[in-house]
Amino acid sequence: MSMLRFDGDVVIVTGAGGGMGRCHALELARRGARVVVNDLGGHPFGGGEDAGLADAVVQEIRSQGGEAIANTASVADVDGAASMTEQAMDTWGRLDAIVANAAIVRDRPFDEMTVADFDDVIDVNLRGTMRVVQPAYKAMRAGGGGRIVTVTSSSGMLGAHFQANYAASKSAMIGFTRAIALEGAAHGILANAVAPGALGTRMHLAMVEAGGLNAESGADLVQNEAAAELMKPERVSPLITLLTHPSCPVTGEILCSWGGYYGRFGITTNRGWSERRDVAVAEQLVDHLDAIMDEASARVAPLDSFAGGAKDAKKGASASS
Repeated sequence: MSMLRFDGDVVIVTGAGGGMGRCHALELARRGARVVVNDLGGHPFGGGEDAGLADAVVQEIRSQGGEAIANTASVADVDGAASMTEQAMDTWGRLDAIVANAAIVRDRPFDEMTVADFDDVIDVNLRGTMRVVQPAYKAMRAGGGGRIVTVTSSSGMLGAHFQANYAASKSAMIGFTRAIALEGAAHGILANAVAPGALGTRMHLAMVEAGGLNAESGADLVQNEAAAELMKPERVSPLITLLTHPSCPVTGEILCSWGGYYGRFGITTNRGWSERRDVAVAEQLVDHLDAIMDEASARVAPLDSFAGGAKDAKKGASASS
């Protein structure tokens, strides 16, 4: 098994001052990548800043013989987000990959969630990802290609109690990333989303310390040494390494990594039921609900929604003629 090396490559990792982002930055640097370590150093619930977090990770990388520079801009600021790509290009003249990891969380029951609770999480997690990825995408296109990794969540894929804001922001990563994968294909740009899980990160510990709505079960896991070891953030980094490497074999995928498990979230469509001649009525849908909801016929959906829709429309037109 040959080691995946990044010698000469430049990678941006946002939210790299602690938790999973720090682990990703350290692992990529260990493999020869030159890393832009971004972290505002704000609170996991939003607000505040501390330049020391990014600086500490940079010093850690350098002490191990690696190359890294700190960036303490906020992904919530357009110019600050763009500065990461500018810094990479000014320092090393290239950009090969970006890991858009920065995020905040603010759990509330939906009926108690304020508009600010919702908007702040969307602004950092969704708009912040767009703000850092678009300049990187442009630099990669000009440079002949690259790899983009966004961070979704099982909350976004499956839902979670008290996380309507966070789940919405992370679910949005799916369409965002798959659209970029489609557009980037012609330019050598790959884009994938990762749904990670880890204990002991800054975000997780802040939730536990604040006694948040999901904190009790989280605290129990932190106190379980075996669970904490199994769910340590370092276990997510191998997937990030694969997806940011020049040999990355996939694009437009949603891959999972938690507790030593690595897998795939699939987006599927099934055979369903069709009425090609007349306009269907709701009562027919009731009668054919088993076929509409059938899981046995589910298959992986195509990446391009327009191509898939056009193909189905042509098939339907042919069947009804």
